[in-house]
Amino acid sequence: MTGKTHAAVGICGAAFLLVPKVDIKTALVGLGFCIIGSYATDADLKVSKAGHVFSDAIYAGVILTALYLILTLKMHYNVSALVGKDMPSQLKITGALLIVGSIIIGRITGHRKYMHSLIGFFVMNLGVGLIAGSFVIWFGLGYALHMIVDLLNEKPEALLFPLNAGDICFHVASSDGILNWVLVAGGYVGFIYKITSIYNLSYLHSIFIR
Repeated sequence: MTGKTHAAVGICGAAFLLVPKVDIKTALVGLGFCIIGSYATDADLKVSKAGHVFSDAIYAGVILTALYLILTLKMHYNVSALVGKDMPSQLKITGALLIVGSIIIGRITGHRKYMHSLIGFFVMNLGVGLIAGSFVIWFGLGYALHMIVDLLNEKPEALLFPLNAGDICFHVASSDGILNWVLVAGGYVGFIYKITSIYNLSYLHSIFIR
Protein backbone atom coordinates (compact mmCIF):
# COMPACT_ATOMS: atom_id res chain seq x y z
CA MET A 1 0.00 0.00 0.00
CA THR A 2 1.11 3.58 -0.58
CA GLY A 3 1.54 6.24 2.07
CA LYS A 4 -1.45 8.09 0.64
CA THR A 5 -3.59 5.01 1.25
CA HIS A 6 -2.49 4.78 4.87
CA ALA A 7 -3.09 8.51 5.41
CA ALA A 8 -6.63 8.22 3.99
CA VAL A 9 -7.48 5.22 6.17
CA GLY A 10 -5.88 6.88 9.20
CA ILE A 11 -7.80 10.16 9.07
CA CYS A 12 -11.02 8.28 8.29
CA GLY A 13 -10.55 6.18 11.42
CA ALA A 14 -9.73 9.29 13.46
CA ALA A 15 -12.83 11.09 12.14
CA PHE A 16 -15.08 8.31 13.42
CA LEU A 17 -13.26 7.41 16.65
CA LEU A 18 -11.53 10.53 17.98
CA VAL A 19 -12.72 13.76 16.32
CA PRO A 20 -16.24 13.65 17.88
CA LYS A 21 -14.67 13.68 21.37
CA VAL A 22 -12.65 16.93 21.07
CA ASP A 23 -12.92 20.56 19.92
CA ILE A 24 -11.96 21.43 16.36
CA LYS A 25 -8.53 22.88 17.24
CA THR A 26 -7.53 19.73 19.10
CA ALA A 27 -8.96 17.67 16.24
CA LEU A 28 -6.81 19.46 13.65
CA VAL A 29 -3.65 18.91 15.70
CA GLY A 30 -4.69 15.31 16.32
CA LEU A 31 -5.27 14.66 12.62
CA GLY A 32 -1.73 15.89 12.01
CA PHE A 33 -0.41 13.33 14.48
CA CYS A 34 -2.59 10.65 12.91
CA ILE A 35 -1.10 11.38 9.49
CA ILE A 36 2.42 11.26 10.95
CA GLY A 37 1.61 7.91 12.57
CA SER A 38 0.23 6.63 9.27
CA TYR A 39 3.54 7.38 7.56
CA ALA A 40 5.93 6.61 10.43
CA THR A 41 5.46 2.86 10.09
CA ASP A 42 7.27 3.02 6.73
CA ALA A 43 10.32 4.85 8.10
CA ASP A 44 12.17 1.59 7.43
CA LEU A 45 11.94 1.93 3.63
CA LYS A 46 15.28 1.80 1.83
CA VAL A 47 16.74 4.46 -0.45
CA SER A 48 16.08 2.16 -3.41
CA LYS A 49 12.45 3.25 -3.10
CA ALA A 50 13.43 6.91 -2.91
CA GLY A 51 10.90 8.04 -5.53
CA HIS A 52 8.06 6.43 -3.61
CA VAL A 53 9.35 7.83 -0.31
CA PHE A 54 9.81 11.38 -1.61
CA SER A 55 6.37 11.39 -3.20
CA ASP A 56 4.75 10.36 0.06
CA ALA A 57 6.91 12.80 2.04
CA ILE A 58 5.83 15.71 -0.17
CA TYR A 59 2.18 14.66 0.07
CA ALA A 60 2.33 14.41 3.87
CA GLY A 61 4.30 17.66 4.11
CA VAL A 62 1.67 19.56 2.14
CA ILE A 63 -1.17 18.29 4.34
CA LEU A 64 0.69 18.93 7.61
CA THR A 65 1.71 22.41 6.47
CA ALA A 66 -1.88 23.19 5.54
CA LEU A 67 -3.11 22.07 8.97
CA TYR A 68 -0.44 24.17 10.69
CA LEU A 69 -1.28 27.28 8.64
CA ILE A 70 -4.99 26.89 9.34
CA LEU A 71 -4.32 26.60 13.06
CA THR A 72 -1.89 29.52 13.26
CA LEU A 73 -3.16 31.96 10.63
CA LYS A 74 -6.89 31.28 10.45
CA MET A 75 -7.54 30.22 14.05
CA HIS A 76 -4.67 32.12 15.72
CA TYR A 77 -3.71 29.05 17.69
CA ASN A 78 -0.32 28.32 19.27
CA VAL A 79 0.23 24.66 18.41
CA SER A 80 3.36 24.32 20.55
CA ALA A 81 1.39 25.54 23.57
CA LEU A 82 -0.86 22.48 23.34
CA VAL A 83 1.45 19.69 22.19
CA GLY A 84 3.30 18.14 25.11
CA LYS A 85 2.96 21.25 27.28
CA ASP A 86 3.06 19.20 30.50
CA MET A 87 5.92 16.92 29.47
CA PRO A 88 9.34 17.65 31.12
CA SER A 89 12.21 18.30 28.71
CA GLN A 90 14.07 15.22 29.98
CA LEU A 91 11.16 13.01 28.95
CA LYS A 92 10.97 14.68 25.53
CA ILE A 93 14.67 13.97 24.96
CA THR A 94 14.12 10.34 25.97
CA GLY A 95 11.16 10.16 23.61
CA ALA A 96 13.19 11.56 20.72
CA LEU A 97 15.95 9.02 21.37
CA LEU A 98 13.40 6.17 21.35
CA ILE A 99 12.00 7.36 18.02
CA VAL A 100 15.39 7.84 16.38
CA GLY A 101 16.60 4.51 17.76
CA SER A 102 13.53 2.73 16.42
CA ILE A 103 13.99 4.20 12.96
CA ILE A 104 17.64 3.13 12.93
CA ILE A 105 16.69 -0.40 13.99
CA GLY A 106 13.96 -0.43 11.37
CA ARG A 107 16.37 0.57 8.62
CA ILE A 108 18.82 -2.12 9.72
CA THR A 109 16.28 -4.95 10.01
CA GLY A 110 14.47 -4.07 6.77
CA HIS A 111 11.00 -3.19 5.59
CA ARG A 112 8.04 -4.78 7.42
CA LYS A 113 10.26 -6.09 10.18
CA TYR A 114 10.84 -4.13 13.41
CA MET A 115 8.80 -1.04 12.46
CA HIS A 116 5.80 -3.20 11.54
CA SER A 117 6.00 -5.30 14.70
CA LEU A 118 4.17 -5.03 18.01
CA ILE A 119 7.39 -4.13 19.81
CA GLY A 120 8.14 -1.43 17.24
CA PHE A 121 4.60 -0.10 17.66
CA PHE A 122 5.01 0.03 21.44
CA VAL A 123 8.43 1.75 21.41
CA MET A 124 7.43 4.34 18.79
CA ASN A 125 4.25 5.18 20.67
CA LEU A 126 6.16 5.41 23.93
CA GLY A 127 8.57 7.86 22.31
CA VAL A 128 5.79 10.01 20.86
CA GLY A 129 3.88 9.88 24.15
CA LEU A 130 6.88 11.24 26.05
CA ILE A 131 7.01 14.17 23.63
CA ALA A 132 3.38 14.91 22.78
CA GLY A 133 1.42 13.56 25.73
CA SER A 134 -2.16 12.57 24.98
CA PHE A 135 -1.76 13.17 21.23
CA VAL A 136 -0.03 9.79 21.13
CA ILE A 137 -3.54 8.32 20.87
CA TRP A 138 -3.93 9.92 17.44
CA PHE A 139 -0.44 8.88 16.38
CA GLY A 140 -1.02 5.34 17.61
CA LEU A 141 -4.30 5.05 15.71
CA GLY A 142 -2.62 6.02 12.44
CA TYR A 143 0.26 3.65 13.13
CA ALA A 144 -2.02 0.75 14.08
CA LEU A 145 -4.29 1.18 11.05
CA HIS A 146 -1.21 1.18 8.82
CA MET A 147 -0.17 -2.18 10.26
CA ILE A 148 -3.67 -3.59 9.88
CA VAL A 149 -4.04 -2.46 6.26
CA ASP A 150 -0.60 -3.84 5.39
CA LEU A 151 -1.80 -7.30 6.42
CA LEU A 152 -3.75 -7.30 3.15
CA ASN A 153 -0.57 -6.87 1.13
CA GLU A 154 1.66 -9.38 -0.64
CA LYS A 155 4.69 -9.09 1.66
CA PRO A 156 4.47 -10.47 5.23
CA GLU A 157 4.65 -8.28 8.32
CA ALA A 158 6.84 -9.49 11.18
CA LEU A 159 4.26 -8.72 13.85
CA LEU A 160 6.10 -10.79 16.46
CA PHE A 161 9.59 -9.62 15.49
CA PRO A 162 12.19 -10.94 16.18
CA LEU A 163 10.27 -14.24 16.04
CA ASN A 164 9.72 -15.59 12.52
CA ALA A 165 6.46 -17.21 13.62
CA GLY A 166 4.72 -13.84 13.51
CA ASP A 167 5.16 -13.18 9.77
CA ILE A 168 1.64 -12.63 8.43
CA CYS A 169 -0.01 -11.42 5.20
CA PHE A 170 -3.24 -12.22 3.37
CA HIS A 171 -2.06 -11.71 -0.26
CA VAL A 172 -5.21 -9.87 -1.37
CA ALA A 173 -3.83 -6.47 -2.39
CA SER A 174 -0.85 -4.62 -3.85
CA SER A 175 0.33 -1.01 -3.81
CA ASP A 176 -0.87 -0.48 -7.39
CA GLY A 177 -3.92 -2.76 -7.28
CA ILE A 178 -7.61 -1.88 -7.32
CA LEU A 179 -8.10 -2.52 -3.60
CA ASN A 180 -5.47 0.11 -2.85
CA TRP A 181 -7.48 2.73 -4.72
CA VAL A 182 -10.72 1.53 -3.15
CA LEU A 183 -9.19 2.10 0.29
CA VAL A 184 -8.00 5.58 -0.72
CA ALA A 185 -11.38 6.61 -2.10
CA GLY A 186 -13.29 4.99 0.76
CA GLY A 187 -11.03 6.61 3.33
CA TYR A 188 -11.50 10.13 2.02
CA VAL A 189 -15.23 9.70 1.40
CA GLY A 190 -15.69 8.36 4.93
CA PHE A 191 -13.60 11.20 6.36
CA ILE A 192 -15.57 13.91 4.53
CA TYR A 193 -18.89 12.31 5.42
CA LYS A 194 -18.08 12.12 9.13
CA ILE A 195 -16.53 15.59 9.36
CA THR A 196 -19.50 17.21 7.64
CA SER A 197 -21.86 15.34 9.96
CA ILE A 198 -20.00 16.68 13.03
CA TYR A 199 -19.55 20.28 11.87
CA ASN A 200 -22.06 22.11 9.69
CA LEU A 201 -20.84 23.29 6.30
CA SER A 202 -21.17 27.00 7.07
CA TYR A 203 -18.88 26.59 10.09
CA LEU A 204 -16.29 24.71 8.05
CA HIS A 205 -16.53 27.34 5.32
CA SER A 206 -15.83 30.10 7.85
CA ILE A 207 -12.67 28.32 8.99
CA PHE A 208 -11.18 27.02 5.77
CA ILE A 209 -12.39 29.50 3.15
CA ARG A 210 -13.03 32.94 4.61
